[in-house]
Amino acid sequence: MKRSHRSLTALMLLACLTAQLFCPVSVRAASDMTAGDAALDLIRRYEGFHEAAYEENGKWYVGYGTQIEEGAWPDGVTEEQALSLVREELRSTESSLSGWLSREGVAVTQAQFDALLDFTYTLGSSWMNGTSLLRRLARGEVTLSRRETMRAFGVWCHAGGKVLPSLAQRRLEEAALWLDGDTAGAENYRWLALTKEAGVRYATDFAVYERGGAYDAFPTMFRLGWTPVALKTVDGKTIRLGDTVTDNVSGSIVWERNRYDGAFDDVPESGWFYDYVMELTTAQVINGRGDGTYAPQLPTTTGEALKLILLAAGHPEQEASGEHWASGYADYALERGWITAAQAEDLNAPIRRLDVARLSARALGFGQSFAATPFADADDGFLTALYEIGVLEGEIADGELCFFPDRSLTRAEISAIVWRLRRASALGTRQTVSYGNRTIEIAPEAAHNAYDRNGFSGSGKKMSYTEEGVTALRGIDVSRWSETIDWDAVAADGVEFAILRVGGRYQMSGEIYDDKYFEDYYKGARAAGLKLGVYFYSQAITVKEAEREADYVLGKLKGKQIDAPVVFDWETAESSSARTNGLPVSVVCNCAVAFCGRVKAAGYEPMIYMNTYDGYVKYDVSRLSDYQIWYAGQYGGAYPRFVYDFVMWQYTDQGVVDGIDGKVDMDLWFLR
Repeated sequence: MKRSHRSLTALMLLACLTAQLFCPVSVRAASDMTAGDAALDLIRRYEGFHEAAYEENGKWYVGYGTQIEEGAWPDGVTEEQALSLVREELRSTESSLSGWLSREGVAVTQAQFDALLDFTYTLGSSWMNGTSLLRRLARGEVTLSRRETMRAFGVWCHAGGKVLPSLAQRRLEEAALWLDGDTAGAENYRWLALTKEAGVRYATDFAVYERGGAYDAFPTMFRLGWTPVALKTVDGKTIRLGDTVTDNVSGSIVWERNRYDGAFDDVPESGWFYDYVMELTTAQVINGRGDGTYAPQLPTTTGEALKLILLAAGHPEQEASGEHWASGYADYALERGWITAAQAEDLNAPIRRLDVARLSARALGFGQSFAATPFADADDGFLTALYEIGVLEGEIADGELCFFPDRSLTRAEISAIVWRLRRASALGTRQTVSYGNRTIEIAPEAAHNAYDRNGFSGSGKKMSYTEEGVTALRGIDVSRWSETIDWDAVAADGVEFAILRVGGRYQMSGEIYDDKYFEDYYKGARAAGLKLGVYFYSQAITVKEAEREADYVLGKLKGKQIDAPVVFDWETAESSSARTNGLPVSVVCNCAVAFCGRVKAAGYEPMIYMNTYDGYVKYDVSRLSDYQIWYAGQYGGAYPRFVYDFVMWQYTDQGVVDGIDGKVDMDLWFLR
């Protein structure tokens, strides 16, 4: 494969790799490992040898796809020289992979190292900072079958959105190398690639099968009213389920129009809801009225919506807990905060369209979207989130897209929503958020921001929040940069709490330093009657360093009264040469958990501070569920647009407070 293909595929985020299914005969730490013969053989065979330098997409290459400066190697290279160039180019990949494996405490065989090295050489190292299956594999968190392993490697065979046959085969050889120590096992598997069609939702366009076995299933896909029955290959052959697997194939799905047993008198084939109702009826998800009708225009009750939505989103069936048949579903949703107590009181009452949107999003594991609303009559983050993935739609009224949020939902409309929820659940649809040029998957298991955007008021420098059951305290956070503070004046200006910096760790040297104003700030703020918490500016790169930071803070707190959280403030350093630069997500999370665990064991309430970048890119928030989050971002905005839940919001670094010269960070602390 040519080098330009590596550049294209390196832009894709890595997910879904494999499992170690054998006991390696020679496992060792990765810190001193370099490319072995297997990795070099893969590169030689798939990159191809070019004696003369050549240009592609404005860049120059020679030998086995090694990038060079224009004009270099004018007389070409020998194969020996080309191999030397490859070894030189591999050094950065070796270092990156070895460093990650060492930090994670992972021991691998030479063959496994070679498999991951070739994989990383072609796709880049982004998987090391993500939550991919490969990372989970290396940490011993997953086990896959041989075929699952082959497919997990194989799906990363695209460039420009299309499957590259040579890259697909290369992925299978890497998987075989990982499993068996050599690439021969790849011959026991064959891949299938689909040509994607408009109007069809796919889980993937790629599948792997055992050679000589049967096509037992096509990749999961959905097209309303149609069923996939065969594959028409690019050379005109037809493959059906049950046929014997012989070759690698690519082609398009052959669809068959659904024919349904039975019918409802009031569900005509010409109706927009016909396929939704009939597919769900055939699947025994919904039923009619018992008199041959479905009553599509009748309102959906709260009880009906609860059961249908929860089951469609993959939640378990619930036994009745009271007199109403849907009482168990109401309890389930109420316990999770997905509905209000008022909604649960009358399960026979019609349910509002907006309430359906909020329930559906939460049941699917989505938080609010903070993108601009597409609707002229509704601005709700949960509604927008489901619009983005095609679960909810609107209708045009007076030339504008409207949702009519306060209308009741009809039985026809619930059939469409339930079908789409089932599709989203089956496809494993994840919520995403855009940050810069990144598209980031949001962890569905993490708590999400549920604050009412209409509850925020005030300017960007003095905000307030109003919601039943929530008390929002006004506060500041300070360090030595604020110098002398008149704490009585601060309190008189309405500030109710302060988070004081105890100290920090230098970005370059890694030494811990004191905040020289901490003791004075503590005495003054305590005397003025403010609630007090503290934070430590961390630049830890190991768990031991994070624990040392926690011990340092705990030592400073001896004899002091703290009634607000003790905060771990790890931030991405501005300098590219900082010791924390490039620290993997797993290590940052390990440090945060170690610090907070130490603090909690000492009897204090731990908290983790994060800005938007660190919250989305440097943390796996799903690992931090035991600890509160202090969010800093959207300075000057009308409300915080961070997807994950938090209990404190630093809403500006340009605040003005009596008693402090210059600007100061200002915060809201939400007590529930």
